[in-house]
Amino acid sequence: MKVLPRDTYLGQLRFFEIYDDFYGPKCFSVKDELDHLHLVYWGGDYDDHTCTKWVYAPVSTAILDELLREERTFHSVFQKSKQLKIVSTFDESRGLPTSIEELTELNCASVNLPPEGFSIDFEEIQSIAPESNWDFNLRIAKRSGHNSPSDGAVSNVLSAFGDMIKLLMKDERNKKPGIYPLSAQYGSFDVKLGSSNQDRAAVAIELLESILADENTILDKLEELEVDPYRLKNLLDVVNLDSLELTLRSKTSDTLKKPIRISSVSLLPIIKKLEESTKVFIDSNKVPQANCLDRVITIVKQRLNGGELKHELIEGITSDRQVDYHTHAAKCLGLLNPNNTVTTAGRVLLQKNNDIAKYQYLADRFESSDFGWTWMKWAEVTSIVELDPATAEQFVKERVKGLRRTSIARRSSCLASWVIILKKFHRGYNEAE
Repeated sequence: MKVLPRDTYLGQLRFFEIYDDFYGPKCFSVKDELDHLHLVYWGGDYDDHTCTKWVYAPVSTAILDELLREERTFHSVFQKSKQLKIVSTFDESRGLPTSIEELTELNCASVNLPPEGFSIDFEEIQSIAPESNWDFNLRIAKRSGHNSPSDGAVSNVLSAFGDMIKLLMKDERNKKPGIYPLSAQYGSFDVKLGSSNQDRAAVAIELLESILADENTILDKLEELEVDPYRLKNLLDVVNLDSLELTLRSKTSDTLKKPIRISSVSLLPIIKKLEESTKVFIDSNKVPQANCLDRVITIVKQRLNGGELKHELIEGITSDRQVDYHTHAAKCLGLLNPNNTVTTAGRVLLQKNNDIAKYQYLADRFESSDFGWTWMKWAEVTSIVELDPATAEQFVKERVKGLRRTSIARRSSCLASWVIILKKFHRGYNEAE
């Protein structure tokens, strides 16, 4: 007998998740042809195992989420539902079609329902449907409860929140951590998030909560974790400006024991403290390691003309690794987008008529880049002209996260060589009051 019948008005049923599997699925959720969700429980085998009865309860994704966080019980879902159905499937030898009947007081004794103590092992949950394979739920809502957050606010929250959690996830074992949206529901805006490592992401989320718990120690904790305070400020700025409340829950109760909330209430003092911080850090993926600025310009020109980034096609570059280094450097300067398309800044660069103008422009890009600004902040100066190239290595060692020894040398050499060149082309600004 097939677990999922195909000959009923429910149409083609598809497994969503399997919660209990003992010699075949015994408790699971399914989607029908109209994408309606049903929670299904094995009601028992009958007539010498030639008939199996299943009890179907219509549910929502919210109910399934609450079940996995142990905010509801399987017993209560079936006990409280007024729309239970008994689906009976038969062995082929009986030649009978699948039958569906409403569960009523007259036939309720003919099937088993989940007992009060029924529970599942979270480690044995099988997420079958792609949309069920998520780790966390982020709810983005207006603090007032009225209206919905704007598209821009949602996008900004996801970007800033993702950046912050990735920073906290990163360690020796997780060089390229990730947390990313999988699906979303409109209204207050619930976003299902996946991650590259659920346990590490949970630790990072709890770290974020602990950082925000005490305003007086927030800077010390960030420095201890080597996290750029401006990354956290970016997230809190979005929440504060749009009067939002973020609520983060895990898929199962064994990952996060309780919801984590970030509200716009009283965020302003924390934001001001973060802005005043002098202890800044930067992630290694924002620091270049390509010494030759001319080749960086060549890479941008190659992309503007629609060319492929292969070393055979680019003059002066002899390996794909060099292509990667100079492409990454162009991104660090804001000349290329993450998908290797040319930014507006890159187009402006290539419109300059001569090398002097291009280098003057690159000097400005250096100062306004993440790595340039962080270096100047660390050195307590306000201009590239005041930077000492000899301090590049010390800066990288103290303030750039996630580097091996050889990478430290490459990035230090790059920064020092760029400063030596670009100082000559720096354009002085009249800063008189």
